[in-house]
Amino acid sequence: MEDPAPQTDRLGRVALATAIVAVADMADAVIVWVVIFQQSTVQRIFQSVASGLLGPASFSGGWATAALGLVLHVCVALGWTLLFLFLLERWSRLRAWVQTSGGAIAVGLAYGAVVWLLMDSIVLPLSRARVTPPTAPWFWIQLLTHPVVVGLPIVWIVSGAAQRTRRRVASRLHGPGPAAEM
Repeated sequence: MEDPAPQTDRLGRVALATAIVAVADMADAVIVWVVIFQQSTVQRIFQSVASGLLGPASFSGGWATAALGLVLHVCVALGWTLLFLFLLERWSRLRAWVQTSGGAIAVGLAYGAVVWLLMDSIVLPLSRARVTPPTAPWFWIQLLTHPVVVGLPIVWIVSGAAQRTRRRVASRLHGPGPAAEM
């Protein structure tokens, strides 16, 4: 990988992206199902994640299966984050695309859509959870929100676009820095 960032920096990026994606994706589900549609509870949403491992029994396990759902949800976010890192390290064209803010945004939006499509067509069918049919509104809500709450944070953080943007903004706010004044 062309990024000279030390291994600990990459691990930090993966951890940060995973945490943000896990929180943002779960917040999306809670906002849609608990707040807007008022058809679920936070506990039941986490239990639905655990149902991928436990099946329908997860809904009778109380907060214990909800906690398992939280852990599984973070593991899934980590998996998608690591997959992007793997692709980034091995695909020079992808590294070139994410070097600009616009490229990172485009890749992030595309990656988020692909993540949802793969989740619904491969991951969920291999689990004990229910697949969301394309005729269900939730399928389309997920397809519209995953690019923003999953793809963008993963690509923006893991590719280093966030750090590059921070440096550009700081440079504009504070000038070129002490080294340039010599």
